[in-house]
Amino acid sequence: MAMKSAPANRIPSLDGLRAMSILFVIAGHLVGESAASAMLAGIGVHVFFVLSGYLITRLLQEERAHHGQISLAAFYRRRCFRIFPAAFAYILVIAVLSPGSRSALPYALTYTVSYHLYSTPLLYWHLWSLSVEEQFYLLWPLALLLGYAHRGWIALLAMLAAAIFRLVFAIGFSPDAFAYLHYSFPGTMDSIAAGCLLAIYEPQLRERFRWMAESRAIAICVPLTAWVLYAACWGDPSTTLARSLSVLWGAVPLLIALWVFLLIERRDWIFNNPVASLIGVLSYSLYLWQQPFTLGHKYSIASAVLMLCGCAVASYLLVEKPMLKLGAVIKSRKVSRESVGSNLVSPARD
Repeated sequence: MAMKSAPANRIPSLDGLRAMSILFVIAGHLVGESAASAMLAGIGVHVFFVLSGYLITRLLQEERAHHGQISLAAFYRRRCFRIFPAAFAYILVIAVLSPGSRSALPYALTYTVSYHLYSTPLLYWHLWSLSVEEQFYLLWPLALLLGYAHRGWIALLAMLAAAIFRLVFAIGFSPDAFAYLHYSFPGTMDSIAAGCLLAIYEPQLRERFRWMAESRAIAICVPLTAWVLYAACWGDPSTTLARSLSVLWGAVPLLIALWVFLLIERRDWIFNNPVASLIGVLSYSLYLWQQPFTLGHKYSIASAVLMLCGCAVASYLLVEKPMLKLGAVIKSRKVSRESVGSNLVSPARD
């Protein structure tokens, strides 16, 4: 298979993976409330988690390589402009239009929905995944700042901690086991950690396993295997078998991370075309706004998709994109000031 070139500032296939992930989530919510539909939406979310771990770690590693250090202030500033405005816009619109959802505002605004699922109204339920990611964003940059040389071990320990967490629930069942196994940060952080590991060891993977990307069969079998394991681990936690299998969940994000690596190397057209790129760019806004239109069966599928796309495009154009531009302007001005200050204190050069 011929490998195609890609622009240096763009990681191949990632927009397409975002597109696939959000389409999985939307389709899973549209088709009903069966276990299969929930798993379809769930696997889409976990691909998002792996991508988040990969991209954030890659960016932080590049920052340290270029500047010799990681700036927590700069990282959190970027996250604030990227994540908060669009999410808070959705949260506040829902609070105005759906008074019954206001009881969950403290959880939604503080990104703690993942710990209060059973007391969170449906319109805010999907914010559990943003809660998990924000908790990751809070901890991982600090871990890299304090233990950069050991970042691989830190990510591996996170995966081990998640497995132990699930083992505890497998041994001692509680009524909230399902929520904590599948929606809490301790129960799902190994998906993000798998993405972190991919970014950390990507050069070694490329050196030793790039040959796997040449095989279309391998590129197909890896996600299918992940899906089978995911299905085996998803079930009623009141049964001993389901609780025991949930401990094996850690293999799923590792397979997803391997698949992401293979797709980056393969650069298949299906993940690298204008339509996939457009959906990938809109994926965050689509995820935020899909809940009111895809759950509850209030609309036909066509009407739901049209209204969802309209809200997502509006959110992207009116909130997400302007705030990203504002963040970029603030960053450039800060860099300019620092550059001027550095020139003022630097000794004269010939």
